[in-house]
Amino acid sequence: MANKITELEINPTSRELVSALSRYANATVIRYGDRNLLTFKTYKKANSPLSSGDRFTVIKSGTEYRPDLLSQQFYGTVEFWWKIMEANNIKDVFEFKSGTNIRLPADVF
Repeated sequence: MANKITELEINPTSRELVSALSRYANATVIRYGDRNLLTFKTYKKANSPLSSGDRFTVIKSGTEYRPDLLSQQFYGTVEFWWKIMEANNIKDVFEFKSGTNIRLPADVF
């Protein structure tokens, strides 16, 4: 039997479910199952085209597996770690290895 899913008309940021910088900031909030669990609809990766403002760097050993640290260093917040991962088609932090050349997209804000 399939779980019952109900879409809610909730702005995730106004209810402080997520930060305004989160990839889920504009997501649809849903309740599902017998226990009415609260979650988001599945996130779909956005396209991140090359831009003249993009920067490129090499992952150093101190930031290996830590895209949040590069996000803090380049954007001033840890919130854009997922933008770095998406721009480089990296699906898991264990793929975020030192020595890898990566793109830091300019269009994060």
